[in-house]
Amino acid sequence: MPKVKMPRSTPALDMTPMVDLAFLLVTFFMLTSSFRAPEPIILDPPSSTTEQQIPKQVFLIMIDEDGRAFVDVTNAAVKSKVLKKMMSQFKTGGLSEEDINKFAGVGPIGLRMAEIPTFMELESTERTAYEQRGVPYDTAAANIKNSELYYWAYFTKIEAHNDYKQREEEAKLRNMEFDKSNYIQFAIKAASNAKWDKIQYIIDVFREAKVKEFQMITGLESAPES
Repeated sequence: MPKVKMPRSTPALDMTPMVDLAFLLVTFFMLTSSFRAPEPIILDPPSSTTEQQIPKQVFLIMIDEDGRAFVDVTNAAVKSKVLKKMMSQFKTGGLSEEDINKFAGVGPIGLRMAEIPTFMELESTERTAYEQRGVPYDTAAANIKNSELYYWAYFTKIEAHNDYKQREEEAKLRNMEFDKSNYIQFAIKAASNAKWDKIQYIIDVFREAKVKEFQMITGLESAPES
């Protein structure tokens, strides 16, 4: 007796749940993602073959070919606290708590303290077009501790230490492992044609602020073949 062949049917796959999930994920990332603020200057640093990674949390001083200095603190909480100390040190008013929190996300700045309230009143597109002439500093050795650039470094060092100790205590209270490497590090990023005396000044600023270690950020160059 011949075998009866059962008719084959093509299995149907309902893609509706997968499409819904895809749109939910896209919506989630659109609502929760924050775009990196544009940098006010574009630097072409000298290249090197170092394998050392740029730290995730960093206090960065950038020097362009004209010697203008720009600063940034990538830890938003620390950056807000440093700005408050800078406002107190240089008697700067006109910034609300909301402005201070927004300032933490604007990226590198090259402004005098007196300019920051006006800068924060601008729309984001207007800030991009705003001419930043650099954080003030005086290369005379005797005047280092009087410059705004020095106090950005000095107050960041203090608040970075406080932030580290606070997170360490919180980890102990929760019986969690604490990542000791997650500390704000100091770094210099200079244009390849920046004058050496300007870079040396930044090194002197770090020395006066009791910063024991810092990195020089360079462009990546492939190592020569042996």
